[in-house]
Amino acid sequence: MSAPTVLKPVGAAVFVKDTNAAARSNKPMLPVPPKKGLKYPEADLKFFRSNIERAREEALEELRMLRERLEDLTNSENNEDSSIYSMHMAEQGSEAVEKEKTYAQIQRIQDYIRKLEEAIARIDDKTYGICRMCGILIAKERLIAVPITTLSASYKIRQRCPEDGIDRIVAKSPDALK
Repeated sequence: MSAPTVLKPVGAAVFVKDTNAAARSNKPMLPVPPKKGLKYPEADLKFFRSNIERAREEALEELRMLRERLEDLTNSENNEDSSIYSMHMAEQGSEAVEKEKTYAQIQRIQDYIRKLEEAIARIDDKTYGICRMCGILIAKERLIAVPITTLSASYKIRQRCPEDGIDRIVAKSPDALK
């Protein structure tokens, strides 16, 4: 049996990859229902809700600014159409690229807001923080960093559930996650 290999650090955390995982099973896993009564306590859910609502407000503000930017780009295009001197073709291309990038950012933010709202619904259902593949509680650190997640770090990284049923994020130093 080979020793586990250490993957490169992600933020303050270091994740260990089991090199024998692929040898154990090549078939895809199916979602596992959570154990009966498995959920985060009300105090934790309240904290997670406030974290998600704060992220949602920031995302809505970013969406508002992107829509204003798109409106400005559209208005400047309309103003220059009526101008005596038409815009150079290269400038028109640059503005078209900027509009496309802004549309893509708007779509990304709208998707993120939708996922945040789904996370709030999971809090209301008391299913927030449970991995949809392993049926275990997702590490609090992961939920704080990625509030829309539905997968444990263990599953996300290794594509398998932890054998002991605990989602761990191992830090380089003990003070890193405080």
